[in-house]
Amino acid sequence: MDGTAKIWDVESGQEIYTLRGHTAEIVSLQFNSDGDSILTGSFDSTAKIWDVNTGECIHTLVGHSSELSCTQFDFTGEY
Repeated sequence: MDGTAKIWDVESGQEIYTLRGHTAEIVSLQFNSDGDSILTGSFDSTAKIWDVNTGECIHTLVGHSSELSCTQFDFTGEY
């Protein structure tokens, strides 16, 4: 496990982006309800929000004192 995740084009089988930025394994990955953002959680104690269209990290959530093993978007739209 190299601390990355990949976005693939399922029709062509081609890799579109490699999401780089975590320093440990990614153990949780969720798409938001619009399908334009990805949330990853890692053993590096951070969560990151990624733009699906560019593959860029748009925000890093820090402050956890231990590994993140589960992440989730709020699908109600309130937060």
